[in-house]
Formats: sequence, C-alpha cells, structure tokens
Amino acid sequence: MVDTFMEGIAPNVRDYVEENLSGLLNKYAEIVVESFEKFDDEEKADTLKKLKQANNKISKDYQQRLRNYIRANYVDPVMDVVVAGLPKDELATMAEALVNLTSFRRKVTMGTETVAGPIDVAVISKGDGFIWIKRKHYFKSELNPQFFAKYYKEAENERKGERTKR
Repeated sequence: MVDTFMEGIAPNVRDYVEENLSGLLNKYAEIVVESFEKFDDEEKADTLKKLKQANNKISKDYQQRLRNYIRANYVDPVMDVVVAGLPKDELATMAEALVNLTSFRRKVTMGTETVAGPIDVAVISKGDGFIWIKRKHYFKSELNPQFFAKYYKEAENERKGERTKR
C-alpha cells in the first residue's frame, strides 16, 4: 500500500502491464507476419525475428517512460515535501496513516491480515533521539494512573540525579 500511495499504481499492476505489453506486441507481430501470403517460411521467420527485436526495444522504452512518469508525477512531489522539511509530528502522522491504510486494505481483502491492531508511533531524530509519539500499553492507562505517577517520578529523579553529577 505504501508503494501504491507513493507511485500512484500498485506494483503488481505495473508489473502485469509491463510483462504483458511485450507479449501483446509479439502476438500482434505473429498475426501480421502470418498474413504475408507472398513470404515464404524463411522470410516470415526473419521478419518475425526483426519485429520481436523491435517490440522488445519498444517495450523497454515504454517501461522506462512509465517509470519516469511515475517518478515525476507521484514519487518526486511527495519526496519533495517530505525532504523539504515536514515537521517530525507530521512525518509520524504520515507513517501512521500509511500503516493504517495497509491494515485497512488487508482487512477488506481476502489476503492474510499481516498488519492490524493499535499502532505504536515513534520518531527517531539526530537531535531528540527516540521519542514516542503514540504508544499502546498492555493495560488501559486510565485504569492505572499509579503506573504513570511512578514512571514519571522515577524519570524526574533520574534527570535530577544527572544534573547533580555534572
């Protein structure tokens, strides 16, 4: 789903089109060559060989043009925004949305649900290190406030201890 979002086409659909284009062109060449009544079998075979070589070149050119179009119209615009400096929180939101999209796709199709459930989101940056943006717990946080009180108290004590060591 991430590739589909980024490229504007599902990779398996793109591959199917690319693989079948060459076969269609070659089948067309065979039909055309067979219609040449004045050619003998050797001339037909030679002409068919040349047409298949031309078809291969046309097919490869088409594939390259398709990939260039996908890059220019789908991949680059997204990457330009991301690289141009989406804030970290928006990058995290984007990542979560792509995982949710994948999960939803797997849920509504007959495929195996390999992505499901609540999603943990974290950002890792050079300046901040590892930061949780959204984190599920093995328990309901609203039913266990003592856990968070203890956790934050221990974290605060650690920070104070580091300050006194310096």
